[in-house]
Amino acid sequence: MAQTVIATQQDAAVSEEDCCKQDRQPSVYELLDELISFDRSTLTKILAVCASTLLLVSSILIYQEVAAGRTDLAMIYGGFFLLVIGLVASVAFVLHETSQLEAVQTAEKKGE
Repeated sequence: MAQTVIATQQDAAVSEEDCCKQDRQPSVYELLDELISFDRSTLTKILAVCASTLLLVSSILIYQEVAAGRTDLAMIYGGFFLLVIGLVASVAFVLHETSQLEAVQTAEKKGE
């Protein structure tokens, strides 16, 4: 009787594992990848246009505030300018690392 209960529990555990493998739900990042499936070069161009626009607007606002003599607002806009530069640098780093990772994977496939 005890062996039957243990065997039934083991069968239930095995079937539950099989069920989980078959009904695997995609992660949030996989869903985003499916929804936003741009080519990397297109995505880079879109991000470059957006970042350039933000930097241009920020520069204009800084110039206007310095010309008006309001250095406090100019410093706030300058902080925004630096944040945008940091964002651009982090995106460039991620794109560089991604291209290196793909190059390594391609070299490994050719080597095998």
